[in-house]
Amino acid sequence: MDIKWIIFATLLIANAVTAFTIAWMLSRRPPKSGIHSMTLMLLGLGIWSFSYAMIALSPTLEVKHLWLKLENIGILSVPVLWFFFTLKYTRLDKWLTGKPVMLLFGIIPAVSLIFLFSDRWFHLYYTSTHVAMESGGPLIISRGPMYWVALTHAYLLNLIGVSVLVWRFVKSRLVYRKQMLYLIGAVVVPFAINIIYQLMPGLLPFFSVPVDLTPLFFNVTAILLVASIFGLRLFDLVPIARDTVLEHIPEMVFVVDVHDRVMDANSMAQKWLGKSIEEMSGQDPVEVFRSWPQLLNRFFFTEYSREEIEIPGVPPHTLEVVVTPIYNRFNTLEGRVIVARDITERKALENKLKEVNVSLQNQLNENESLRAKLQEQAIRDPLTGAFNRRFFSEALDRESARAIRENSSFSIIILDVDHFKQFNDTYGHKCGDIVLQALANFLDENTRQGDIVCRYGGEEFVLLMTDAASESAFKRAELFRKQFEETTIEYEGRRLKCTFSAGIASCPEHAASGETLLILADQALYRSKAEGRDRATVYSPENYYQTSGDSYAD
Repeated sequence: MDIKWIIFATLLIANAVTAFTIAWMLSRRPPKSGIHSMTLMLLGLGIWSFSYAMIALSPTLEVKHLWLKLENIGILSVPVLWFFFTLKYTRLDKWLTGKPVMLLFGIIPAVSLIFLFSDRWFHLYYTSTHVAMESGGPLIISRGPMYWVALTHAYLLNLIGVSVLVWRFVKSRLVYRKQMLYLIGAVVVPFAINIIYQLMPGLLPFFSVPVDLTPLFFNVTAILLVASIFGLRLFDLVPIARDTVLEHIPEMVFVVDVHDRVMDANSMAQKWLGKSIEEMSGQDPVEVFRSWPQLLNRFFFTEYSREEIEIPGVPPHTLEVVVTPIYNRFNTLEGRVIVARDITERKALENKLKEVNVSLQNQLNENESLRAKLQEQAIRDPLTGAFNRRFFSEALDRESARAIRENSSFSIIILDVDHFKQFNDTYGHKCGDIVLQALANFLDENTRQGDIVCRYGGEEFVLLMTDAASESAFKRAELFRKQFEETTIEYEGRRLKCTFSAGIASCPEHAASGETLLILADQALYRSKAEGRDRATVYSPENYYQTSGDSYAD
């Protein structure tokens, strides 16, 4: 095979690899308008170029025919996909997207492929084919009637696509115009080469036979597409019609250049200011916003900012102003976009919501306070305010478990008011209640923070003293007893005195079970009563009872 065909095929394969690579990179990008069509179009260009290379390299006519058919998949699909891309990229596809009308543009390519892959109708597309040279190379084709139908269809779609880009070029701003030029160039160069090949094949004297050089110029297409996609951020700065972006949004939008001149304003901004774009364009903001000094001050911010301002009027309005600086790729400030949104109604709603929130928070605080009171009432004795028996039982179980787990000690003291019945019989039950309240208050004020005071029933109280052995608990009980008997209880002008007896049992000295400790402390209390009351007794497992008076043994 002639070396020139090998070089020719190598260039075509390089073009195909480039097209496939760009298509793969686009497929990994987030969905944008037109990106899907562009990806498929690049795949079509790759198939076209690679298949053409295989035609040039294949040794037999039969294999060349197979690659010719595959090549036409790319040739026939590229114009349709290019047409779809231009409409979607320029946002003129509203009548097209997601509708059956899209299928109509694939009818001619589909029929053409049926002709190509059919031995019976192949001649209607290519009347004849032969190898370019005896040494090999691509195929020289003779065109059939269906070929001209498909070619006309492709040229019309290409021309419409280019026309759409040119029209958008005229309507767009500078940043989008650069993109349009690159896209137009990417399709016009191979399109022009193909026209020359179809109408004047001998005009390009690269080869001695009429060879289609269109795929060879796909490298120009690839270079321009890469520059547009990655250099000019083709799918990051998709052109959108001005009347779609600016004229149909409810916010005021102002654009100022680096010299603080107003360059653009949408219809909402013109309506609020009562000035046309002609009156504002190119003007100093001081003149444009003379009646709105609050807004004027924000025009000179060079950093991103968001704040709320109040515009005087009847009624006054609250605006949320967002200033966004615009920098080019060299990080040079080119201007700013100021968006002002009327949030008067939102602010009024926010204020109402704040009032409701305060009210709800107050209600929640009241509910929480009530819940805390109810919880406290559930564990407190209503007469004395001491913990009730249920709470004490749970606390005793917890303390017993902790003592076993940490090898610590605790003590229980059971107190019983001496001669309590005499207070009730002599002075009445109200006096008895006052005595119980006085003892509960006394214990609450004199016990440690971690100790638990419980009214166990009637005139009995129980103290749970954490981290206290029997000796320490006995000393504390004695101190309580002596201090309380010196306390004066006033009732209806009378000054009353009262004493109590106590029994003490400790864990783990006497027992490990809280329930057992209560029984033992109660036995010690009985011994205090039997010994004459007004004393404290520590339980002894040898039936020996240490008391504040004389020692006693059974």
